[in-house]
Amino acid sequence: MTNRDGDKIVNRGLLTALLLLITLLNPWSVTKSQINTDRMMIIGRNALYFEDYILSIQYFNRVIQSKPYLAEPYLYRAIAKLSLEDFLSAEEDCTAALERNPFIVRAYYVRSYARMHLKKYEAAIEDCEQGLEFNTEHKGLMLNKGISRMYAGQHREARNDLDELLRKDPNFLYAYMSRGQLSVETGDTLGAVDDFSRALAVDRYFAPAYASRAYVNLLRKNFTDAISDFNEAIHLEPDNESYFINRSLARYYLNDYRGSLNDLDRVVQINPNSLTAYFNRGLIRAEVGDDNRAIEDFDKVIFMEPGNDLAIYNRAVLRSNTGDLEGAEADLSLIIDRYPNFYPAFYQRSELRKKMRDTKGADKDYFAAWDLENKIREQRAAGKEVSAAGDRGEDEKTREETDKDLFKYNRVIVPPNELAQSSRYANPIRGRVQDQQVRLALEPMYRLSFYEELHPVGMKRPMNYRHYLESLDQSDVRFEGLLISNRCKSLSEEQVEKHFESIDLYSKLIGENAGRAVLFFARALDFALVKDNDNALLDLNRALFLDKDFVLAYFERANLRFDLLMFEQSQNIQEEIQLSAYSTKKTDEDKQSGSKLTPVGEEAFGAEYILVMQDYEKVLEIAPEFVYAWYNRGYIRFLQKDYRSALEDFNRAIELSPDFAEAWYNRGIIRIYLGERENGLRDLSKAGELGMYQAYNLIKRFTE
Repeated sequence: MTNRDGDKIVNRGLLTALLLLITLLNPWSVTKSQINTDRMMIIGRNALYFEDYILSIQYFNRVIQSKPYLAEPYLYRAIAKLSLEDFLSAEEDCTAALERNPFIVRAYYVRSYARMHLKKYEAAIEDCEQGLEFNTEHKGLMLNKGISRMYAGQHREARNDLDELLRKDPNFLYAYMSRGQLSVETGDTLGAVDDFSRALAVDRYFAPAYASRAYVNLLRKNFTDAISDFNEAIHLEPDNESYFINRSLARYYLNDYRGSLNDLDRVVQINPNSLTAYFNRGLIRAEVGDDNRAIEDFDKVIFMEPGNDLAIYNRAVLRSNTGDLEGAEADLSLIIDRYPNFYPAFYQRSELRKKMRDTKGADKDYFAAWDLENKIREQRAAGKEVSAAGDRGEDEKTREETDKDLFKYNRVIVPPNELAQSSRYANPIRGRVQDQQVRLALEPMYRLSFYEELHPVGMKRPMNYRHYLESLDQSDVRFEGLLISNRCKSLSEEQVEKHFESIDLYSKLIGENAGRAVLFFARALDFALVKDNDNALLDLNRALFLDKDFVLAYFERANLRFDLLMFEQSQNIQEEIQLSAYSTKKTDEDKQSGSKLTPVGEEAFGAEYILVMQDYEKVLEIAPEFVYAWYNRGYIRFLQKDYRSALEDFNRAIELSPDFAEAWYNRGIIRIYLGERENGLRDLSKAGELGMYQAYNLIKRFTE
């Protein structure tokens, strides 16, 4: 059975059988010498077929480890990475495949696609030409060649390529889509409408063609026609947020504010993190006099993007309207501090201070604004250029998302031109894990626990730590189930009760024999799990007094001491947040993430910080191969903003355990902080290979 594109549709029974086969042939359960690479390739390709890209990468990794001379696993791993938009690593895998076999046409095609997205257009054109030498009829290579030339500014050559492709195949949908984009690029909007209409003649159910034609009608100010096409696109793809955002713009131009707001409400339902939707909805709500809910929208924008000055200024105006004079003054003062030449903020604050009976401050702001406005007029009269924040330009209703001119604070955002992504039409991605928003923060520290969340598919334990516990297992003290994890779960009520009972049991045993370090350590773990860190530290101190080489006790004590430092710091952070001029609705999670970016070094906490680091150093002195201590110390040094030292610790962790996904991920972020963007992206790509799907979101964000 096939669908309209000719793809096979697999029934539920076959899918179940495949999943069973994958379970039985878990690649981590066999040694390198035992791997059946043919079987691994079959399973990997099946995973790729079902668009489970991250799982497929794990299988291709195993084949490459076993037989690195094969070209095929590199090619298929590149396809999986391409689907996850890890373009740099996909390019490298294609290169590796072609080094092993230079006659694989598909490798040239995949690499050309990756290079297009990396903006390496000349190299992409070269790939297409090389591939076409082996297969002159390859439509994908011909299409990519035309698109690459369009992006490279070679418009005449691009049109020739696309015209030739359409002569060979007059029903090639994506060629019409790409030629329509080329027409938009060259200002031929009528030609663009014609090509998108031709695409719909080929496939009247192709939503991007409706959306593209609608976008061109937006450019031509044919808003009614644009809405009609967006209606069709939304009918076919009801969860595509960009269609709703663009239709809301068309409705806004027609003064259909209710319809525009309804569209933006739908966007927020689809994507609760859409900054454009919240900003535009805030402006439209303000226009219709719904000031309080407009403030809520701008609060959301500022929460997601604290440096969004246009949202802060809009909120200041709205706060003033609703009588929140202190909040409005705080927002305006922030804007003035950042833009001392933005005279409207001075005028606004002057009026505000009059209401607050601060006559002196009001006069000062008024004359400052008057002087600034006159200076700008004089500069214009003299023919001098004025900065973006000092030149309003023509009065329009919209602005580009990248346009941060404060004088355009009351203009709705026009989203990026999606037509520029023509080459993506043929590459839909199931799940699109790279589109899931991920905070730019390190993966958390490792801790001792009996409970953890499930790890992503394919992620491995970096090392075996059981030998640190073997000498501790005794008849009355067992550590079965104890693990080291950075995904520890909260305890249920039953589990909490279980550990309270365990504390009572160990207390009884300690009363009978207080000279056994293992008993204090075991009870400390129970105390830590029920969040009684003070008693846990006391027990760890006693355990270490009895056994000065107790590696896991030092490790646990370092973690708990650090927790206490962070708790102390969080109290200060909470006070700072309450005083912030633009963070009135921060959540507990945000407060914690804020604390993660604050230095926690000796200057802030004195001797307590030194004790934390000394415990980790003691672990590494006794057991220098204990990778989790390197990892945790690197994490803390990052928070201290000692990025170079943190980098060294994660380097060591990776040397000891090359499959330590979280270490690769964290090192990638640190390198980005240090300005080593390309190396950082490579590390994130490696983390993605090892199963950390969130790495692909960061790769996408830092390559756009």
